[in-house]
Amino acid sequence: MNKAFLFLFFLLTLAASAGAAQLDPVILKNAVDASAKAEGTKIGEYSLVDQDGVRFNLGEYFKGNKPLVISYIYTSCPVVCPTITAEFKKAVDGAKEAFGDKFNVLTIGFDPANDTPEKLNEYGRKFTGSFEGFRFASSDPETIERLLNAAGFFRVRQDDGSFDHIDMVTTLRPDGTIYRQVYSLRTQPQNLALRMEELLTGKAGGAASLTLVDKLKFFCYRYDPYSGKYVLDYPVFVSIFIQALIIGGIFYAVWGKRMMARFKRRKEGNR
Repeated sequence: MNKAFLFLFFLLTLAASAGAAQLDPVILKNAVDASAKAEGTKIGEYSLVDQDGVRFNLGEYFKGNKPLVISYIYTSCPVVCPTITAEFKKAVDGAKEAFGDKFNVLTIGFDPANDTPEKLNEYGRKFTGSFEGFRFASSDPETIERLLNAAGFFRVRQDDGSFDHIDMVTTLRPDGTIYRQVYSLRTQPQNLALRMEELLTGKAGGAASLTLVDKLKFFCYRYDPYSGKYVLDYPVFVSIFIQALIIGGIFYAVWGKRMMARFKRRKEGNR
């Protein structure tokens, strides 16, 4: 067997083992692209039930002159969602100190089977003493599916019932049009206040230009129980590096010898 193909087989085997528990970086990139594509679209009408069992329509938020901020959680999440909600609450409190009660806040539970009003109430009380201005809600599976797809929110259920999902908050104009997605709330909560300032002052900024690395960062953090902090999920970057090696190996195996031979002939011809 050709040595180059033996090398490629080794790389493919290594990549499979290193990235077995990881989502494909291409999937992650496409997820961020899809969320950004939702900007500028209207969110539509959805019937929801809040933490007190009160049914309401999302469109009720779009009859006044206040922007809306939507965050996303699932109540059975052990660490990541509570961390996101804690940072979200801090960011909201900071924005309200600056702008007062000029915007509304809603957290969507995206696991309908488990995110009952009782569970949402229990979850929410860990972060706020009052649900006034800080509402939690969910709905039936079909409604939640349509709402999350319209908002561009990425999530994948794992075999153990947990979710891999993007760390994202959605800001909406008073008419229900998605203004900007706010990413990485765990590490950059100040960005929410910036987006709200743009909405409330009318100084709307342009869309940020994101590199592939920027997009992957929204997924590439994991909780380290030993340090109590979020750290880079290095296996993802190892997987990306290995995939790059594989592509380079394939390129060399197919075209490398031809290119080297052509370069050698050209060099000899110039003597």
